[in-house]
Amino acid sequence: MLDKRERILASAFAHFSTKGYQETTINDIASSLKMSKKTIYFQFKHKEELFIEVGRDKLEAIVNMSEKIISSNQCFIVKLINYLEMFHEHVRHISIHVLRDLCNDKSMLSKILSDHINSALLDRFSVLIQQGYTEKMIDDRVEPMVALVMYKEALCSFLFGKPADYPTIKLEKEFHVFLSKQLRSFFRGLLSRDGTTQFDELFDNLPHLTKTYG
Repeated sequence: MLDKRERILASAFAHFSTKGYQETTINDIASSLKMSKKTIYFQFKHKEELFIEVGRDKLEAIVNMSEKIISSNQCFIVKLINYLEMFHEHVRHISIHVLRDLCNDKSMLSKILSDHINSALLDRFSVLIQQGYTEKMIDDRVEPMVALVMYKEALCSFLFGKPADYPTIKLEKEFHVFLSKQLRSFFRGLLSRDGTTQFDELFDNLPHLTKTYG
């Protein structure tokens, strides 16, 4: 059973992800939970604080999952696929609305996202990259620092860049796959010939990924 705070965060995430920050009201969240707005305000001072905590909660889940992937005993290519699956799971419910809110609003959540990308997520990916070199799965012409910069740019362009000028046609149908397609292309671009072969073989055996991103 989720406690009251977790239930509020889960409901808020569903509303913010679907409608965005601007169009979501505390009343929407309270109604879906069958609780009073006063109960929500007892946990969170205002909607912005709730928005920030929803984002922080999601980021912590991604960072924790990244840590589990990195610290496992699996080979580099398996970990790379696990990274794709992790992002697939955590961003597939997020709509263009919330991304545009992040892109157009210099909120505290935007800063928190940027700080996480520059620290926790980048630090963990650098450990993964080193394993890839050790196992000779990364093309030796790719410099580690370049790989890290490209990874950062892939995440930042998804969160802070592309939503503002993405085409309006087919938006709801296609935008949620943008990051994973971009990351898949980026990951394959890092790999050696053997690494690419192993990556593609493993990826092709995961229907839930190939159906969406293949």
